[in-house]
Formats: sequence, C-alpha cells, structure tokens
Amino acid sequence: MKFSQVIDDIKCLVGMKLNSIRPGAEITIIEVDEEHGRILVQAKSGEVKSRPFQEIRRIWDELCKKPAVHVESVLYGSGSSRNQPETILANLPYIEWFRYNKKKHIAFVGQATHPPGTLKEMDPVQAEKIKAKLRGAASPVVTSEVVVVTSDVRGVSQALESVAGTRAEPLAPGVYKHECGGTRVFLVAGSSLPGVKEGTYAVIRSPHKPEGGVVVQLGGRTFHVVCAGGLYLMVEAGKMRLE
Repeated sequence: MKFSQVIDDIKCLVGMKLNSIRPGAEITIIEVDEEHGRILVQAKSGEVKSRPFQEIRRIWDELCKKPAVHVESVLYGSGSSRNQPETILANLPYIEWFRYNKKKHIAFVGQATHPPGTLKEMDPVQAEKIKAKLRGAASPVVTSEVVVVTSDVRGVSQALESVAGTRAEPLAPGVYKHECGGTRVFLVAGSSLPGVKEGTYAVIRSPHKPEGGVVVQLGGRTFHVVCAGGLYLMVEAGKMRLE
C-alpha cells in the first residue's frame, strides 16, 4: 500500500471524533492539507495543531518494516504531541493496537478489520504472536539482492512502494536502495551504467570471473555483467556483502 493511499484514508476521517488509545485524549481532524503536507488536528481542549505528513510517513515506514511499532520511540518523545499521530493511524481500519511491556504499540494488519474512525485492540492470541516477533526482533536479514537498471527510476520506485509501502533510499546520484522482506533492490538509472542493458539483474557470488562482458562499479563493489538470452546476472567475486 502506498503512503498516498494512507493519506486518502485519513481524509475520510475528517470531521470525526477520534478516540485515542489513552482515554481522554480525543481529537478531531479538521483538514488534510495536501498542498502544504500537513494535517490540522483539534484537541479536546479546542487547541488546533498542525501535524506534518512527514511525521505520519515516518511511522508508516516503520509499520511496513516491523511487526508493530511504539510511536513514541519512532518520534523520539512522549505526550500529546506524539499521541495525536498515533491516534490518527490507530483509527484507520487496517491498524490495530495492543500493549507490550506496558507500552502502546500499533500494527499494520494488511486488511480492514474495523470501521474507519474506530479503534480495535488486537486479539490476545494474535497479539502474543506479534510480541514473540518483537522479542526476537533483530536487524532484517538480507538473503538476496537485485539490481534494476532502468530509464524510469521513478516508475519502478513507485511500483516497489506499492508492494512494500516504503520509499526508496537515495545512495548516490542515479542510485537508490529499496528493501522488502529479505530482498534488497538497487534501482539504477541506465545513464549511470553506460553499456549495460536495461533489465532486472540477480546478484550472485562466484569465484569464477565471467570472460568478456561489461564490468561496473556500484556502491564500491565490482560486478561482471552477464546477459544471455533471458538471463541477467551481476556477478561479484568473493563473498557477497549483505550486511
């Protein structure tokens, strides 16, 4: 799901009284201002605050990467300023909440499980499964790498975002990194690799250097490009560095 869809879904909450996970901190979304990238929120006291899209985006990116997130940790703080973005997201139909180590956590469950503008506490059995994942959580292990050489970096990046929910990370001019599950995808503008045919290349490790062909440098690594029929490979000598 793209972040733009999340914003569209938040628009559907405009004018609704949104209950917070912490009782007594209800809010109302007054406006979703796409031009300025902000959400205007009115607290129970009547005070109006502006929440930047970037703040919601930061939480959403973490929700797409992790089993569940503690919003205050993502935003580096606590209090009403952190409670409001948590409340906005928790009232979306595909977000559920639970407590872990006495702290509120929210999770993206992948489908609508409650009406927009309402909260849903996760089923205890499912919550325990998520907690087990959090207890054993470590840095994601990258098990494979792919290099996509394309003249349409933006289009490919948007396609990947629609699958993973997160944006590509710029590494260098014309080079971007995208991680989804255990796969790391490098998006490379064709103009950055002259002589390399556009396509999707699997990265493999081999002690044998292919004869002939194009040799390219990418992120400080050397690859031998192999194109044969429908086979597209970038061969790296020695151990593949997936860390």
